[in-house]
Amino acid sequence: MGMLILETIGPQAEELADKAAEAVGAAAGYDPDFNCVTFDSDDLENDALEAAVTQALGNIDADWQSHLRVAE
Repeated sequence: MGMLILETIGPQAEELADKAAEAVGAAAGYDPDFNCVTFDSDDLENDALEAAVTQALGNIDADWQSHLRVAE
């Protein structure tokens, strides 16, 4: 089971996260209190989930990093 947390830094963050989650078959939850989106997958481990989500985001919007970034 994998988990990935992305910080929401732009106005399209939630929309992009939803599309990426759908593309990789993961669940995504938005937390407005912490300005982040959490992706959960039963099929992918952490590294594979991060690679799949970032690839999906790149396919959806080349400028996705203006809206989301991997949390430290």
